Amino acid sequence: METLKTLGEIVNDYKGTTTDITADTTFEDLGFDSLDKVDLMMQVEEKFDITLGDDVVATTVGELAAKIDELKK
Repeated sequence: METLKTLGEIVNDYKGTTTDITADTTFEDLGFDSLDKVDLMMQVEEKFDITLGDDVVATTVGELAAKIDELKK
């Protein structure tokens, strides 16, 4: 759950908003285009000290949080 909270903070900081982020929130709901997703992934990699790779597919914030938790192990 901590990963989801941190992701929410990263997303809100990136978008300059205070949107309520849940595991079911999609990046489409947040208005992210492909460039936004790339920028977000770079920030996530830096924050969590992981490498996501080009093959990561996450439609929701929860899916991305699960992938981050998997890589942190």
